[in-house]
Amino acid sequence: MQQATTVRSFSLTELLGSVRRCLEHSFPDRYWVRAEVSDLRRAGGQGHGYLELLEKGEEGDVVAKVRATIWSSTYTLIEQRFERSGVGKLSSGMSILALVGIAFHPQYGLSLNIIDIDPNYSLGEIARLRLETIQRLKRNGLFTMNKELDLPFPLQRIAIISSPTAAGYGDFMRQLHENPYGVVLYTALFTAQMQGNDTTASILAALGRIAEVEEHFDAVVIIRGGGAVSELRAFDDYTLCEAAAQFPLPIIAGIGHERDVSVLDLIAHTTLKTPTAVAAFLVEGLASELAELREQLRRLPSLLQALSMGRSNWLHTQVSRLPLLVRGRLEQAERKLLTQRSQITLSARHYLQRSEHRLELALRRLPTVASYALRQHRQALRERLSPLPLHVSRLRERMEADLLRQEQAIRLAHPDQILRRGFSLVSVGGRIVTRSSQIPSGAEISVRFADGEVEAVTKKEKP
Repeated sequence: MQQATTVRSFSLTELLGSVRRCLEHSFPDRYWVRAEVSDLRRAGGQGHGYLELLEKGEEGDVVAKVRATIWSSTYTLIEQRFERSGVGKLSSGMSILALVGIAFHPQYGLSLNIIDIDPNYSLGEIARLRLETIQRLKRNGLFTMNKELDLPFPLQRIAIISSPTAAGYGDFMRQLHENPYGVVLYTALFTAQMQGNDTTASILAALGRIAEVEEHFDAVVIIRGGGAVSELRAFDDYTLCEAAAQFPLPIIAGIGHERDVSVLDLIAHTTLKTPTAVAAFLVEGLASELAELREQLRRLPSLLQALSMGRSNWLHTQVSRLPLLVRGRLEQAERKLLTQRSQITLSARHYLQRSEHRLELALRRLPTVASYALRQHRQALRERLSPLPLHVSRLRERMEADLLRQEQAIRLAHPDQILRRGFSLVSVGGRIVTRSSQIPSGAEISVRFADGEVEAVTKKEKP
């Protein structure tokens, strides 16, 4: 009997340990890696950073993904460098160039230890994405669309997109309410998240709510406080800028950052640096309109007086010119009347001449027309008389036939004909009777037949 072949086997720890040693031997160095941050969070008592690094394809689908770790001390140093460079805090969705080391753990698998991140690369990526958005908006003809709208007059009904807890919103409302001119603006807050991964979707939702009641507002104000460059990436998003560019109301942006200008700043109708600057713009614009109105009200009495004096002078001038105007109009009417009279005389003469000429032509044509009409009537009479003999002949035939029928009927109804058929006539005293009740008993009667007459005496009447 053949013995079973012995197969060499490894424990899972041994196999994964071999994989770890192989990776450490094959990738002993540190490597600079380009990737996008995803699902970033700080956990644990020491504040280590845990995240995923992604690479996306041309259509936005994830083509590579790996776990990564930033130890607490390294995380602090990276944040300080980001703050000094103006990038802001490390956040999900940010493109980074990271110095990493490859690690493998039997329980947790493959991961990368992030040792350093170059803030200049992230700044460059943000600038590149901003430029792509600008070029795409220009290519689609949207870049200046919102700027072409007219600001209403007066600009008083404002829809605000901001976070109610943002310091920028509080400064904005305080400056509106405490303005030194006493002007009043009517505002409505459409709450939106102004930082974080959901900023774009939140602002788009707020724009959608405003669009449903756009007839109640004159303009839209988008405000938030200052922030790092990375925190303002949402305002470079093409989807948000596309919706803002095509929005039916003018958009006034006060996103509150001095260093860079977002794409939303570029496509908005009016852009100001801070929320308080937007409030000052609205207040001063309304105050200027109020001052202009007050100036017009102040000038109104003098304008009315000047208008009244001007009207009086004009009226006196017109009254003084009235006799001359009347005389001129009368002379003009007389000249027109003379002209019309001569024209009427000439027109009447021409009309009479034309009428006499037409009459003369008609008289010349009268014999010919009468002869032609007579021939026409004679021809018509002959055409009507030609069938008359035939009609008369047919009528006579019909009447003769009717006469024969009537004569035959009379002949057949003659008493002699009736007697020949076997009938007889009874008369009493020369009077023909038709009923037996007319003949009394014992009366002499005369009975006439076709071949003679018989005298008789009645005996008794039979019922």
